[in-house]
Amino acid sequence: MKIWQKYLLRQFSFTFTFFLLCLFIVYVLIDFSIHGVRFLTSGPKAGALDFIVYYLQYFAQHLDLFLPLTFLLSMYKVLFHLASHFELVALQMAGLSRKKLLLPLFFFASLLSLFGWINHEYFVGNAIVAADEFKASHSKSGKKNRSGDHFQTLVLEDQSELVYQSFDPQKKEFFDVFWIRSEGDFWHIKKLFFASFPPIGYFADHLVRETLLQKQESFEEKIFKEMPLAPTTAPKPFIPFESRPISALFLEARLGGAGVKTHLHHKLALPLLPLLVLLAAAPFTFAFSRQRPTLLIVSLSLFGLIASLTLLDSFLILGENKVFPPALAIWTLPLLIAFFSCKRFAKL
Repeated sequence: MKIWQKYLLRQFSFTFTFFLLCLFIVYVLIDFSIHGVRFLTSGPKAGALDFIVYYLQYFAQHLDLFLPLTFLLSMYKVLFHLASHFELVALQMAGLSRKKLLLPLFFFASLLSLFGWINHEYFVGNAIVAADEFKASHSKSGKKNRSGDHFQTLVLEDQSELVYQSFDPQKKEFFDVFWIRSEGDFWHIKKLFFASFPPIGYFADHLVRETLLQKQESFEEKIFKEMPLAPTTAPKPFIPFESRPISALFLEARLGGAGVKTHLHHKLALPLLPLLVLLAAAPFTFAFSRQRPTLLIVSLSLFGLIASLTLLDSFLILGENKVFPPALAIWTLPLLIAFFSCKRFAKL
């Protein structure tokens, strides 16, 4: 590695670490000012180490926001500083192209993307569970989260889905079930027994969506011969998609529904944000002018980053609800950003 590359990487690493630490401290202060009284007065007494572990776990859940945000601020700080001291001009006069000057930042952004995937694979799931347990143990009611508080899903062989509130493994009984056969064909069943085949449902309503969702027929008892639900089926305890590692989502996506596939694409796309930030924002730092609108550039970049994260979360919901195909819902925005950014980046 050459001297100028080491210098640029060292400057950027120091600035990135400083900004990330500042964001972490501000985040802790704001969260503790809101929940600190509850943490100190409810449940078992928590020590300083418990709070440090808790906030590190909570911080890991939001790295997809903090890493690209810190990368954006650090990139502008370092490159604008080098430009104001004419160091970028000197390096270009030495025969280095603008694209070559950004190679250390591409290396750093690639490491952040790799760390983002590692975080989703190994840390986020455990962090969500541990942080929720800590908050539940210090809640006023003292009640912990129960698995029955979440709706759970089961994908059948015909790719239809069962969405249910609870399951009794001894009786082979689902309670409060939605059988989603297609986007416009639903069944709501109060109790569904599948100890033998075919399954038997009690208090079943058939709902069909044309222009509006309407009840088409109702049964106090109905045999679902067309439902591929075998007595040997053993639903697993529900784990939220946010808590599942990428490898588990990848295996489940082969037979899974829209929810699994959408979250898989979402977890694959989010860590790429530092690279997209570099492609989109770096060209503005090389625009030489006597009156550079630095504040405007930084403000618009922050707005663009936050808007992109908000849109990705919105498309996540649309993909989960089958409004768009999962891959289309998640990758459309990153590909559009990459396409228009690469056109401008190629002109450097």
